[in-house]
Amino acid sequence: MPKNRFPDSLPKRELRRRVARRIRVFREAKNLSLGLSYCGMPSIEFLDVQAWKGSLRSVCAVEIDSEILSDMHIQWNSLALGLPIHFVSADILEFLVSTNDCYDLYNLDFYGGFVNPTSTGKSRCVEAIRCLIHRQSVRNQSFILVATLNVRDRGVAEYLAFIDNVPQALAGWQNIERCCIVHKKNQATRLKLCFPYLCWHLGMSYNFAVRFTEAVVYQSTATMIHFYTEFTLQERALPDLTSNKVLADMISMPLLRLDGMIPKVELAPPQVDKP
Repeated sequence: MPKNRFPDSLPKRELRRRVARRIRVFREAKNLSLGLSYCGMPSIEFLDVQAWKGSLRSVCAVEIDSEILSDMHIQWNSLALGLPIHFVSADILEFLVSTNDCYDLYNLDFYGGFVNPTSTGKSRCVEAIRCLIHRQSVRNQSFILVATLNVRDRGVAEYLAFIDNVPQALAGWQNIERCCIVHKKNQATRLKLCFPYLCWHLGMSYNFAVRFTEAVVYQSTATMIHFYTEFTLQERALPDLTSNKVLADMISMPLLRLDGMIPKVELAPPQVDKP
């Protein structure tokens, strides 16, 4: 039977279990009785789909490698999970920009990193996420974004410049400058701040209330960082006055490290408080 090229591990299994619990709560809160439509990169063994199948109604599986995609067809037939599936042969970043479809749950592995600027200075990952959030807003559809990023990323200067601009969003709040300085420590801590901040900023711009859980760093074939974020569409004529509190809470969250099933605190930043 075909196997994933990236081996499974105890931290990955634990993260899938944690996400499964959160997906069930999200589904119940949104009254999605038929289950969630999934879009992601499940690889050959569909381990995430198997772990979350009780909350799913359909699967869109994206894969750029033709050999892997062929093995995925074989494995899917042998699993017999009873879910309708759509296979897409594409680069995930190009797919997220070009597709017209929306989903309830995205599980995305950005092995190329987050910023990772191209020759034009732009980030394909950032543009893909922006297009995804905009499209969900146009369709009035709340969703979950599960994202895994490679910590061995380029664009350190871009991260640092990005972090330097964060205090403007919370001008006057206590400890914001200190908290941002602490997040410049290494690539994992920079990602821990920059990726959720982008999600918060884009979510707020497109009328979503954004809810975060703690970021988790773990070791796989490389050092990876895992994010779970919920975007709930809100109909409102005026800006959400609670959004700054959401941002402050997100920045204040610890960064966790998962070597087995029990997470340890990798970074405990200063708490950002109201003026």
